[in-house]
Amino acid sequence: MTASYTVPTALPTPAEVPAASIGAPGFDRILEVRPGIRAEALLNVTGTLPFFDTHFPRRPILPGVLLTESMIALAVLAAGEPLLRLRAAEGLRFRRFVTPGDQVRITVETAGTGQDPAESRWKATARVGEATVAAVRTLRLVHGPVAEANGSTAANGLTAEAKS
Repeated sequence: MTASYTVPTALPTPAEVPAASIGAPGFDRILEVRPGIRAEALLNVTGTLPFFDTHFPRRPILPGVLLTESMIALAVLAAGEPLLRLRAAEGLRFRRFVTPGDQVRITVETAGTGQDPAESRWKATARVGEATVAAVRTLRLVHGPVAEANGSTAANGLTAEAKS
């Protein structure tokens, strides 16, 4: 099965960007998108998200992987290329817990291109108020294969089990 995708000519409007939910990166509000340069968005962390029941239930904490996925999603939006996938995250630091009631301001800025011209590099920061809660020195994004419904990828045919 061959996957096809039409690259949009314009960036999605804020209404077209998915809201944050359990296990899916998203944003509650996009503040700025300067294609290829910078983007900024807000993520409101509510106490009603189901993963808080099991992720340290006595002191609920937003999982770092969800925060990181939101940074990656914003970098992909800023790049204007929906087929970009994460190759590497370098210099990832978590400095403070994100808890229910926090409003996270995520900012991504271009960090230029690497040695590979097909690679897009971004730096990302997540803040609650004036405090930096997480930062990534470099998000390296590349064009990746689109996963098919059966778990294989269009580029190499490997299944998820074979990769792990």
